[in-house]
Amino acid sequence: MPSQKEFVERAIEALENIDPNDPASADLATYLYIADRRLSDYIDQLKEFTQLENPTLSESKKGGELLEQIAFLVFQGLKGVTSLKSFQSAGPQYDLLVSGDQLAWLYVCKLLYLKENQRGIIVEAKATKARLPDKQFARLCSIMELNLSSIVGLGVFFTLKGATGFPQSESSRQRAISNCRLRQVLFHAKTQKLIVVLDKDDIFELGKNGTLIQLLVRKIRDLCELSGFPTPPVDELKETDLPNHLKQL
Repeated sequence: MPSQKEFVERAIEALENIDPNDPASADLATYLYIADRRLSDYIDQLKEFTQLENPTLSESKKGGELLEQIAFLVFQGLKGVTSLKSFQSAGPQYDLLVSGDQLAWLYVCKLLYLKENQRGIIVEAKATKARLPDKQFARLCSIMELNLSSIVGLGVFFTLKGATGFPQSESSRQRAISNCRLRQVLFHAKTQKLIVVLDKDDIFELGKNGTLIQLLVRKIRDLCELSGFPTPPVDELKETDLPNHLKQL
């Protein structure tokens, strides 16, 4: 049985060799994201909220607060976090600003393709029943480019229905881009900064260790690949997108 010192040394050695494109990095993701024990209860409450057909104003407000609480608990589970803030700035309201100054956080950033000098993450929670519209996506792009340009490299939307223009699970391969998906791609091409969108199915998976990092890595990678398909669930350990003559192998 290795000592604590030996365990830490082995972990650091493994982290120094992180390759975000390697499925084996899932083990490192499990080390770097530990799901809060309270998450399961909050996720169950969110599932109940999503079943409401016509929520009242008070129920909708509670649903928005619930989504923000889940986002807070989720990002609190990342190793190396030293800053979690939610406040009204001199300009926009920030639902959640996350960053870290510890060694583990630099490894989180490495897995998420983030630059060390732009290692902050901004999170927006939108509990609307409709898909996220382009104007909301444009707002976050503006915040990341103008207000937080020096410190934030990743934006994450917590939503129920996803965003307009993104591939749907029941559709065939999407070959054209529009709406929020188009803005996501153009923003990345211009700034090299990343914005990804989580929907309710993604959020329901976040009660398991490692899942946040695994989901974000897949969504970030797809931003560049533009596969035309939704992000597969994290229980599919290996991502495959192959023509028939390769599938048989």
